[in-house]
This record gives sequence, structure tokens and C-alpha cells, in this order.
Amino acid sequence: MFDVFAQLCGGIGLFLLGMTLMTDGLKDIAGESLRQWLGRFTGSPLKAMSSGIIFTLIVQSSTATTLATIGFVSAGILTFAQSVGVIIGANIGTTSTGWMVALLGVKFSIGKFALPLIAAGALLKILAQGRLALTGLVIAGFGLIFFGIELLQVAMSSLANRIDLSIFSTQNFFSKLLLVLIGLVMTVILQSSSAAITTTITALASQIIQLEQALLLVIGQNIGTVATAVLAAIGANSNAQRTAAVHVIFNLSSATFAFLILIPFFLWLSHEGHLLASWDSVVIVAAFHTAFSLCGAVLLMPFIEQFKHFLTWLIPTDEDSLIQSLDESSLSVPAVAVANAE
Repeated sequence: MFDVFAQLCGGIGLFLLGMTLMTDGLKDIAGESLRQWLGRFTGSPLKAMSSGIIFTLIVQSSTATTLATIGFVSAGILTFAQSVGVIIGANIGTTSTGWMVALLGVKFSIGKFALPLIAAGALLKILAQGRLALTGLVIAGFGLIFFGIELLQVAMSSLANRIDLSIFSTQNFFSKLLLVLIGLVMTVILQSSSAAITTTITALASQIIQLEQALLLVIGQNIGTVATAVLAAIGANSNAQRTAAVHVIFNLSSATFAFLILIPFFLWLSHEGHLLASWDSVVIVAAFHTAFSLCGAVLLMPFIEQFKHFLTWLIPTDEDSLIQSLDESSLSVPAVAVANAE
């Protein structure tokens, strides 16, 4: 049993390391151009949301997008109203990881290609310089992600015969809330909703958990992403706190809608004779994750101006205009930190 848990922890660790390498490499490659592009293409709420989606797809981290957005607002590159759209877009963009894992990670044995990718990326990092060396980091990170998923699948397959999770039933309201809470704790512990959702998808693929349990866990894991933004906003300036508040309110409202309406709807669609009956359960989870982020956007986007006024009233500013730009959250993206210092 110890070997199985060691393999499970190792798989999660490799996935997290791969995500970190890939995200950091992509941020360093595209940091300055992303800063200029994001400042230019956020003129309307819809453009801001689209920019948030694309930014997150590029760097593969909604946390990186959120922290960068806080830095952009502090530096005056984005207005607070524009940041609302970007944060909403980041939440939609981060669902791409679920699709990647569902369509590639658990559908195909991609692990045998992972080790050559890691080797090629490491060689590029050692032998090359500049952007080519950073590209090596991205390639190695991509390989580590799928090698980690492969280990997770093997560990989950072993756990399937040893662990009975039927005690976490979905028969009543409180047992469902417990699963949401477990998902939230998973994200807070792992500091990555992508890693938590990947663990859930591999558990579902190994039939350790059922579809409804997986959907409830994903809701909690999506709520858990706010932890990093909240920590970054503690002691920060008012703009950073407002942007973090957008993240919290959006995730909580989306989760409430998903819990009460989307889960019953998706379970009905997955029954025999309905639209999703022929879909693989892991693909249904990925679709659900995207759907509830999109629904949250539809619910919130029409009220961005009112939302902005409410948060400005709730979190007033009393800081000197010069020190507003010096926000530690901007250190996550060097191009933003440099702009703030200037």
C-alpha cells in the first residue's frame, strides 16, 4: 500500500513540477509582449475576457494570469473594470488543462513519448541560450506533465481494488457539500487546481469514483483556486484586493450555479438515450468544468459596471498614488514588475 501512495504522490509531484516549468518558461518567453498585448486588447469587457482566456491558454495557469492582472492594475496598464473581464476569462481558459488530460492524458498512452520530451527539453536548456533555452524548459515541463499523469493512472489502478469511496455518497445535500469541501482542500494543499482536477479525472478513469462525485470535487477544486489570489491580496493595495475579490465572487457564484443547476442537468444528459450518453465520463467532466465557467461569465459579464462600483465602494483606497504600483504580486511576471518599478 505504501508503494501505491508513494507512486501517487510522485505522479502529483511530477505533474506540479511540469506545470511550474512550462508556466515559468512560457511567462518568460512571452512576458513583455503579453504585457503590451494585454494592455492594448482590453478595450471592452468582451475583449478583456477574450484576452484573459488567451493569456491563460498561453501560460497554462489561471493563477499566473490573476497575479499578472493584479500587477497590471497596480501599474495602471489596466483599469479595474478591464481586470474584471480578464479574471473571468482566466477562469474559462484554465479549463483547457482538463480537456488536455481527458483527451490525451487518460485516452492515450502518451507516457512513452514523455521521457524523450524531457530529455530533449533538458538538452535544449543546457546547450542553448535565451528563448531557445526557455523553450527547452517548456518542452521538459510538458513531458513531465504527461509522465506524471502516467504514474497517476498506474497508482489509481492499484488503488481501485484497495479503497472503497462509497462512504462519500451523493445521497444527501451534506454529503455533496463534503465532496465539494474535499475538492477545495485538495486545491489548497496542492496549490494548483490543474493538479487537483487531473487527480480527479484519473481517479474517475480508474473507476475509483463515480461521475457525480467527480463533478462535485471539480466544483470544490475550482473554488480552491481563489486561495492564491487571496493570499497575494493580503496587505496589498486596494486595486489588488478588488481584483482578488472579483476572483472570489466569480468562483463562488459559478460554483453555486453549478452545484444547484448544472450537475443535475449534466447527470440527466449522461443518462441512456440522452445527448452525452455516448461520451466518456472523463470528457463529460472536462465539458462540465468549461460549462460552469462559461455560465458564470454569462451571469456576471452584463453587470460589470455595477460590480465595479460595488467593489470600489466596498474596498476604498487611501494610499499614495506612487506606492500603489509597488505590489508584490507583480513579481510573478518579471515584465510587469519592471514596468511597475519604472
